[in-house]
Amino acid sequence: SPFTDEMMPRALDEIHDLCGRGTLVSYMGGEPTTNPRITNWIEQAGRLGLDFRFTTNGYVMNEEMAHRFVNAGLFNLGISLESLDPRINESIRPHPNGTAKTLRCIELLLEARQRLKKHISLNIKTTLTDLNLESFAPIARRFGKLEGVMCTPQVFEVLEDMPPATRQLLTIRDVSRLQRLTEEIRALKREGYMIHATEQALSEMVKQCSENKDQTATMHKKKLQMDPSEPKCNIGTDNLWIEHGEVKLCPYHPPIGSFVASPTSTLKQMWKSEPARRIRASTMACRRLCTISCLRRTPLRHKVST
Repeated sequence: SPFTDEMMPRALDEIHDLCGRGTLVSYMGGEPTTNPRITNWIEQAGRLGLDFRFTTNGYVMNEEMAHRFVNAGLFNLGISLESLDPRINESIRPHPNGTAKTLRCIELLLEARQRLKKHISLNIKTTLTDLNLESFAPIARRFGKLEGVMCTPQVFEVLEDMPPATRQLLTIRDVSRLQRLTEEIRALKREGYMIHATEQALSEMVKQCSENKDQTATMHKKKLQMDPSEPKCNIGTDNLWIEHGEVKLCPYHPPIGSFVASPTSTLKQMWKSEPARRIRASTMACRRLCTISCLRRTPLRHKVST
């Protein structure tokens, strides 16, 4: 990627200059726990008052790493887990003993949080596929009432370069199974389980599967639209991406500038620029059906209550 590790400190400084304290910074790309600089970025974000987060599979987590992350002030950690059953989880994530390693990662982080008396929230993230639709509820029941822990479901979406066998294995074929799960999720939420999915998100998971029966829509290329009654998309008013060096308000709209090609133009200048104003208007008018958790419309009230 043109956006190299050396650019991250400057990016954090400019994010703070644009947004101030309490801004959530998500680092996405590969497996972050294998990057030796990740702790430095967590510590820099902490000094600036930014809330740093990333998602991990937890395979290389050990007691020393968990202590280091929590002590450095990591705000939130997403943990990918597709099932408590190793046969299912490791069919989707084929890694030797991966399920036990991921569960151990969660235990280590909870222990470090308790020992250090520091805040860190955990987000157990599950991709709903044809193999594990019945696996999400047990995950939510196990973790969804622990202090500072929430569970996030998101429906599987095909990638353009995905092998046909993988596509066939994971694509949800019986929409009624997904409908039963969304009803179960609603019931779990009423019982107080912390599940990060709004009513709109649950409805749109079903909508995507039911309207994509020919399986032509992919994560990045689809014509599926949200319901006309849903509010305007707010992604361009409170989100910003640096993707391969390009600065965007949404991954599916044109960039508002370049962090790499225009090093003298700051994120604040780009955010307030005429291109940003024009593209922000197009994001608000966009009706694209987005079900991925970092893209789907989520009201602030829901985030706070969860």
